Amino acid sequence: MSQRIYYNIKNYTNNGDMGINHRVFESIAANVLKRCKNAKAYKGKPNAKKHDEYRPITCSIRKDGKVDLKMDIVLKKGVDLKSTCIKIQEEVTNAIILAVETAPVKVNINVAGIEA
Repeated sequence: MSQRIYYNIKNYTNNGDMGINHRVFESIAANVLKRCKNAKAYKGKPNAKKHDEYRPITCSIRKDGKVDLKMDIVLKKGVDLKSTCIKIQEEVTNAIILAVETAPVKVNINVAGIEA
């Protein structure tokens, strides 16, 4: 499975290729997560080396054109894990569909911790 940097979109003017960078998908997911009251992005791996870059939201675009998002989040204590994760997945998917129109996206959520 090879990874691409751009998600190609249909260009009806036939004046060239148009693509959306993988960082755009990450930014859309981060904005949705900022609006969520019960969750936030995980700040970093405690065992990561200083020169290693850690991003809590990462996007990979497969050769077949599908977009995979991986989100490491921290939930507030006492919230329903399953319903909160499903809601985040739905909101991220809807935000991407609104921005890109038709993107086959898969959102994977990893709950990295619970905060008080």
